[in-house]
Amino acid sequence: MNRVKIMRDWLQSEHDIFLTEEVHNIISEEIKNETYSVEDIALIIHRLSEMPWTTQEDISKELNISKDKLKELNKVIYNNDFFQQLIVKEGLGRKYWNTMIPYIKNGVNEKVVNYEYQYPFRLALFPGLSCMYYCGFCGRNQNAKYKGDVMKEGNQRFKDIISNMPKHSTLSISGGLEPLTNSGLSDIISHAKSEGVRVPLITNGHMLTKKFLERNPGFWDLDSLRISLYGTNEESTYFVTRHKKAYQLVKKNMIEFLKMRNEKNPDLKFGLNYIILPENIDTILELLDYVNEVNSQVDNGRGVDFITLREDFGSVTEINDEVDKQVEGRKYHLEGLMTDEQRTQLIDVFKEFNDRKDKECPEMHVDFGYAMVALGDGVLGKPLARVSGEQMRKSGYPQMSVAIDSLGDIFLYREAGFLDRPGNQKFVAGRIGEKSLEDTLKDFINNKVQVDRTDSDCRFMDSYDHLMTLLVNQTESDMNFGVGSPVRIEREKQENQISNNWYKD
Repeated sequence: MNRVKIMRDWLQSEHDIFLTEEVHNIISEEIKNETYSVEDIALIIHRLSEMPWTTQEDISKELNISKDKLKELNKVIYNNDFFQQLIVKEGLGRKYWNTMIPYIKNGVNEKVVNYEYQYPFRLALFPGLSCMYYCGFCGRNQNAKYKGDVMKEGNQRFKDIISNMPKHSTLSISGGLEPLTNSGLSDIISHAKSEGVRVPLITNGHMLTKKFLERNPGFWDLDSLRISLYGTNEESTYFVTRHKKAYQLVKKNMIEFLKMRNEKNPDLKFGLNYIILPENIDTILELLDYVNEVNSQVDNGRGVDFITLREDFGSVTEINDEVDKQVEGRKYHLEGLMTDEQRTQLIDVFKEFNDRKDKECPEMHVDFGYAMVALGDGVLGKPLARVSGEQMRKSGYPQMSVAIDSLGDIFLYREAGFLDRPGNQKFVAGRIGEKSLEDTLKDFINNKVQVDRTDSDCRFMDSYDHLMTLLVNQTESDMNFGVGSPVRIEREKQENQISNNWYKD
């Protein structure tokens, strides 16, 4: 058997101090030195491959070894290419590593810890002024709408931000509220294109009609467009959105968009995002039926390029979240956190899904979310990585990521970027106005502004925010402990945008 396959199977199982003979022999052959404990090295590799945010102090305690001994073992791992491959590319945490590595390469995580300024690595623009849906897992104040008079100034501000972005920073446009409700969005996208900035757009697709696209040609300058799909039939779509026309309208819009895409800009990647909830596990296979039906009506070229499957882990849907339950106008809630039993059920569902996908849509890429990777591999793995409110960074990590709305408010966390959402104002780093984004953030970082967060504040974080928090907390812990990571990630200045490549691994 191929030794990579042997080690991958081992990494996908729960760690056991009693290694199989095959695994023991492979590690022993690599280290070529019997003075080092094969079992100790195995544990370090396994932990970091599955949970990349594991601290060196935790590893030291688990192995019951000194710092000096841990440094010796780390050096062996650091200098071994095969061990590096296992940690970063073969384990259940590989999706997390994909997100973390660009920040580590550029030392952004260390700058956060040291309160050193850097222009945000990722910028999320929230230009939407309203939303026609009332999704149960959405954390917004569902009565809130921006006044129309903010759009002109807000859109110019977005263009100025794009013009002044460094080459390595990455832009995305989403919400907040539905971005297509901003009638100037087409111009913003075209402006980004003229500045050499790649733009991925996330939309619910409700307004993406043929007439809308004919009036807004800037949409053909997008790098990718992803529609958030909330159901595979009228009943399931209404269940989530509470909009009776959503299913048929979005489906029709999708087909027309793909036909026009194939004529206007075949390089533009188009995909769907599907949030998996306990209530819709049984509809996942229907997603392929949906895609096949859409593709069958696109008669001039490619259909759907990718699907992203994401797990809602309860950050904004928890039924015990009394703060959000009391928001005026809140329609209803969905409970997003899945049990181990439900996740186990998904293993069989994903196997059938992957088998059918390979036969029916072989060219379509499926992007499993962080915790979905394990399930897609056929193993339970760990639930989605989360931190508590108490573990949140008191100053966020604006060097890594911020979200900006039409008022110019700079949000430390993307789930905080909803107009009038109770409790979110303390996560505003400042408002762009007399001062630029850069100067506003310099003041925030240099003054070491800290937020008095509570445990329930984790509702303002999405899966990316949880991971970035874990990364920075790990960095701070390792620095204080005095032992560096054994993962060899060469420091280099990022010159090109990392963007959101949902359409490829």
